[in-house]
Amino acid sequence: MTENNNPVNIYTKLKNIQGKSTEILKDNLNKFQNYKYFTEYQALTFLKPLILEQGLTLCFEDLTEFEYKIEQIEKNWVVQYWKRATLTNCDNPAEQITSKFLTLGSNQDISKAKGSAETYAIKYFLTKFFLIPIADNLDPDKEQWKSNGEKEQPKQFRIK
Repeated sequence: MTENNNPVNIYTKLKNIQGKSTEILKDNLNKFQNYKYFTEYQALTFLKPLILEQGLTLCFEDLTEFEYKIEQIEKNWVVQYWKRATLTNCDNPAEQITSKFLTLGSNQDISKAKGSAETYAIKYFLTKFFLIPIADNLDPDKEQWKSNGEKEQPKQFRIK
């Protein structure tokens, strides 16, 4: 992909995706624990076309150079390990951005504990890395902002 016949670097492509980021709404309900959440699917549905459009790939891998912790606490297994995300510019594969992040999950089934850790960590990595705001209808600041009819962020959050 080029802009004005010049190759686009990975940071410009990342900026293009971050500039298109719209909010993800916590609109799924966990009936057992009565809280709202968003899914990895919601984040990926939004991001995959933008990543493809920008000519990027995003890969995840478990890191083996850090300790992989598995502990049983009462009936639950707790799993903690590190992952690496690598964003690569397909137009110039030498251009990469890598990020490491910690995963943590628990469940009575050890495989579900790992799956939970991975899913949770990746969905939050995606929203933070690509600057996707997470909307929560219970956030009093969001409600105040919308109820005042403001089209912009409250003054204390504006960036100039």
